[in-house]
Amino acid sequence: MRAVIDTNVLIYDTYEDSMHHGDASQLLDRLEEWVIPLIVIYEYIWFLKGMGVDSSTALDKLEDYISSEKSRTYKEGELLIRKALGSLAEECISLNRFNDEVIIRIAREEGISLATFDKRMRSRARKLGVDVVPTR
Repeated sequence: MRAVIDTNVLIYDTYEDSMHHGDASQLLDRLEEWVIPLIVIYEYIWFLKGMGVDSSTALDKLEDYISSEKSRTYKEGELLIRKALGSLAEECISLNRFNDEVIIRIAREEGISLATFDKRMRSRARKLGVDVVPTR
């Protein structure tokens, strides 16, 4: 199984004391391919910065994910960004949801699942016909 990885999956996997650490680790182990959007990489690094992690440690943590044989970095393009913004505008959804919409659109474009623990994002993805893992 392949899935687009949301930032919270990486965060939960990184921090052993997080509420979904075991679930996130098992999910990543089970998946054959992790599609990691650039926007997720940016969010992950900003999260680590907010946690006071230094640049060297952040690089090591990121390398663990992007250098995995399972990992493929996805570079969002202009067309996908326009689709995400257009969808938000059409449905009168706040720009606060832009990053999530981009990530969901990648899963939809790739025809693969979305891996996330975010309840609102899971609901939105399902509304757009995207399968979500883990199934809960």
